[in-house]
Amino acid sequence: MGTRTIIKGIFAVAASAAMALSCGDSLELGYSNPRENGGSESGTSGRTQSERSDMTLLLYSAGFNSLSGYLQEDIRDICEGYLPEGDYLYTNNLLILAHHSDGRYDRKKSPCLIKVFRDRISHEVVLDTVKIWPVETIAVDTETLTDVLEYVKANYKSEGYGMIFSSHASGWLPPGFFASSKVFPSSGSGGKGGPQKSIGQDAGTDAEMDVKDFAAAIPFRLDYIIFDACLVGGVEVAYELKDVCDRLVFSSEEILADGMVYTDIVRRLLEENPANLTGVAEDYFYHYNSMTGWQQSGLISTVRCSGLDALADACAMIYTNHRGQIPAIPASQVQKLNYNDPSYFYDLRDALEQLGLSDTEKEALDKALEECVEYSAHTEYFFKGKSYGYRIETFCGLSTYLPSAVSITNTRERLNEYYKGYKWNQATHWISD
Repeated sequence: MGTRTIIKGIFAVAASAAMALSCGDSLELGYSNPRENGGSESGTSGRTQSERSDMTLLLYSAGFNSLSGYLQEDIRDICEGYLPEGDYLYTNNLLILAHHSDGRYDRKKSPCLIKVFRDRISHEVVLDTVKIWPVETIAVDTETLTDVLEYVKANYKSEGYGMIFSSHASGWLPPGFFASSKVFPSSGSGGKGGPQKSIGQDAGTDAEMDVKDFAAAIPFRLDYIIFDACLVGGVEVAYELKDVCDRLVFSSEEILADGMVYTDIVRRLLEENPANLTGVAEDYFYHYNSMTGWQQSGLISTVRCSGLDALADACAMIYTNHRGQIPAIPASQVQKLNYNDPSYFYDLRDALEQLGLSDTEKEALDKALEECVEYSAHTEYFFKGKSYGYRIETFCGLSTYLPSAVSITNTRERLNEYYKGYKWNQATHWISD
């Protein structure tokens, strides 16, 4: 699995798609589609879905953007690894919502849901298109996300459901915010450096999903969400999602377009029981830590959502006790978790350390972090050798917004106002009224 220089975040450059995954493409693999043998557009003949399976995994591959070719390669990697076996009477389900481009964003493509398995007799990889959405459908629209998840739950009855979300992202930042321009835009896209992508990006329409809207669009509780997307690993995002999933795997920094270790990810999530999320995170860290030079860049965390309320309580106490000091936290002395300047992502624990915590406050904070952060790991540097690279000396597993890092008053005030809408801020009052 070769590392690509494009990243799933702010400064992603245009990339040519090697091939567009349309419904029924072979992905250069041995392939058959039961629909081609007597099935119909709305269903396939001779199918008998088991009444209940153990686990359903959905890869939500929102790649109608510069990552299209790379996200298609992720699917090829999946097909080279462990796959559920059987012809509709097997235990687990692997589904892929694919919305990719062919490099022409003015040429619309239909998102489609594909069921992937290995035939028990021939051992051939089967990619069976089970549903096609209208061509005008945008994968990174909240209505689409809800519709896809509702369809999955209605048609694939399981003991549990997990989702991998793969696309561009920019963590808690507002859709349409441009980091490199250092200003808060009025709306839309454009400007120096291109658009930020809060959750997902559609390059044909500039559509993105607000984190709060993304969480609200999830219609039932998921066992886990894995984000193969940049900068999502903030306490703000985790707390927003705590009521719609049990566990999270995400990065507090950029993710190189190589993304997760897809050759092993299905084995970790479907063959291993229970799903081994820490194994997914470990695979990610070991892969990037084995690289050399600037490519040895990666942060990853596994978070247990049940522990986030205790973390909010600990932080609320600290914020109350040190209210007057928060606006003056020296950003230059806090571990940043994004190479961009200014950074909008800092290590949560290191930021609070600057407040001069008492032993009691440190104990409460560390206990709460231990309860929710199951695993965290990082390479020694991010983009080592590049002018904008930096060293990672500490990482608690979660990032936070640091308002004192934003020097432009108008930008800071408007970011602060937006930030107040997050459930994390409503529970802790990091940004006070």
